[in-house]
Amino acid sequence: MKPLIALVGRPNVGKSTLFNRILRQRSAIVDSTPGVTRDRHVLEGEWQGKQFLLMDTGGYNADPDLISKAMLEQTLMAIRDADIILFLTDARAGLSYEDLELARLLQRTFQHKQLFFAVNKVESPQLLIDAESFIQTGFTNPYFISAKDGAGVADLLDDILEAFPELENIPEKEDGAINLAIVGRPNVGKSSFVNALLGANRHIVSSVAGTTRDAIDSRFIRKQQEFILIDTAGLRKRTKIDRGIEYYSSLRTEKAIERCDVALVMLDAQPGIEKQDMKIINMAVEKKKGALLLINKWDLIEKDSKTSKIYEETLRSHMGNLSYVPVIFISALTKKNLYRAIDKAQEIAENRARKISTSALNRFLEEVLQQKHPSSRTGKELKIKYMTQIESHWPIFAFFCNDPELVQDNFRKFLENKLREEFNLEGIPISLRFMPK
Repeated sequence: MKPLIALVGRPNVGKSTLFNRILRQRSAIVDSTPGVTRDRHVLEGEWQGKQFLLMDTGGYNADPDLISKAMLEQTLMAIRDADIILFLTDARAGLSYEDLELARLLQRTFQHKQLFFAVNKVESPQLLIDAESFIQTGFTNPYFISAKDGAGVADLLDDILEAFPELENIPEKEDGAINLAIVGRPNVGKSSFVNALLGANRHIVSSVAGTTRDAIDSRFIRKQQEFILIDTAGLRKRTKIDRGIEYYSSLRTEKAIERCDVALVMLDAQPGIEKQDMKIINMAVEKKKGALLLINKWDLIEKDSKTSKIYEETLRSHMGNLSYVPVIFISALTKKNLYRAIDKAQEIAENRARKISTSALNRFLEEVLQQKHPSSRTGKELKIKYMTQIESHWPIFAFFCNDPELVQDNFRKFLENKLREEFNLEGIPISLRFMPK
């Protein structure tokens, strides 16, 4: 994933102006009223041939009102998510208590991140002299810039770019390990699930929704197979106050899914599947990752011999075309089916990496064409000559035929279902491509 740069600082120090300057477009709303940017704003940027994500934030503000608290929470989440932090202050307004407080927070808590400090609005010789007082923040080599006219911004970006190669060379996955992203809405039991597997309280567990703020990696070994468990903050319903926080949770979940081989999507058994759950499942499918649905807190459900069957049927009626995603009922509290879930996740990861020989695929093709002959709306006959698997991180099957335009959706779905049955492709998205021959 591209490195993420977060612009942080008090409201109205010029973060949005700098955001627009760096991206060379007018994307963020700029206004003299403090706190105009209340929500996140992330766009792709490019400088000297290197690409990155740039995040504007609402501003670090110690005011006690509800909006300010939400903005503060968003700023802190942005800092945690960012690879590089650009701390911005205002030379015209002078050094403030909030500047010093944020400087101490960054230096004390986030010293492991790449930190850059800039004094903005330095647009005259006198302001340059005044800006020297900002070394009281503890940042002894500040950049003096003007986001409005661009002075000093290029030098700042050049130095930030020097940090990029370090970030790009960090391996996202160790050889042989299977990455499992534990994802779902807040308070469904993700951290309890990880703790139960690890046998230690490595993650804070609370009944307060959203206790987990960052994606946290833990190492786990079962039957000589190494797993990386990625616990994440949950996706929640959006409100006016927390829609920015919701975005950061979504971004963190998306980053975790990008790194994983299999997404373990966890639901609370009592409310069942909701719109946000489907959003997470679809996110995994769109990124061509394996998916496993875990129904947690099953111990709290009153049940008989038919309960799980009826529950799963209801679940699948909401899932539409995602019937290939397996479902396991678990309890992180009692540890019911936890290891079964891990074993199933390993199977899904192996399915995703499976390579099927061309000879086996063409034997399969010959058999299915005898079962169902492809029809055509135009009356012209569709003739499929042969098929093969294309090299990729997930199964892609190429069918070579006389005219790809003749392939109808029902026949495409028929082939997909038959492929899944024949070659055990449970839990993974597959792609079918029809190519002219």
